[in-house]
This record gives sequence, C-alpha cells and structure tokens, in this order.
Amino acid sequence: MSSESRLDRTGDARGPSGPLFTGVEETLLSMQEIIGRKWQPIIVYHLLDDGPLGFSALKDRVDDISSKMLSESLDDLEAAGLVDRRLLSDKPVRVEYELTEAGRSLEPLITEMVNWGAEHDVTADESETAGQSEILVEGE
Repeated sequence: MSSESRLDRTGDARGPSGPLFTGVEETLLSMQEIIGRKWQPIIVYHLLDDGPLGFSALKDRVDDISSKMLSESLDDLEAAGLVDRRLLSDKPVRVEYELTEAGRSLEPLITEMVNWGAEHDVTADESETAGQSEILVEGE
C-alpha cells in the first residue's frame, strides 16, 4: 500500500470513502512525546514483562540508564498516566512502579515495535561523538 493512497496532504489517512483517521500528525506527535523518548519504551517493556518493580530492580534491568534519567523517565510516564508509583515503606524509602491500565494497553505497540525491529534487523549503534544512538537498518 502506498503512502499516497492512504495519506492526503493534510496528514489524514484516507480510506475508499473518506478519512480513515483524522488528526494523524497531532496524534503521532503526542504519542512521540509520551512513548517516543529513548528510555520510555524500554521501561514500559520491563514493567510489562516483570510486573511491579522497585527503582533499583528497574535500573538493573535497563542497561546504561542513569539514576537521574530513570527517575525523570518514570516521572514522565507517571504524569502521562501510564505508571503508578506506590510508596512501600518510609524508612528506608522504598517505592514500586507498576503500569496502569493505560500503560498495560501499550503491550501490543511494544510487541509490534520489537517484532518490527527483529524482522528488519534494526540495531542501535552508539555514536560516541554525538552521544546519541543512531539506528541502523540492514540493507541501508
């Protein structure tokens, strides 16, 4: 299916009898803000796969994430209504993070992202000079 037959110039997907989707660009940009950042899909994946996790357990599962970045990412996911933070004890302070119903509803999206990456042999190549990941797709 060509993108021309599905998308018009305004970013709306078109079906045979009119728009299939409306507000496509706005929706995709909003989704990118919520789940399109570097660590968010990985955090969601681990919470889907391993259930509720404490901060340290989650940090151990997410390779190369700093405590600061994990904390910021969890705050963003909590603000978006995808993660609940539950205080387990005051002394010492122990918290646990769990996906909300909305967070759990991302499972098909995360699954498809992983499947697509595996199918297209996508790997991340760390660029030391830019400090950003460059995505490589086999055949490019």
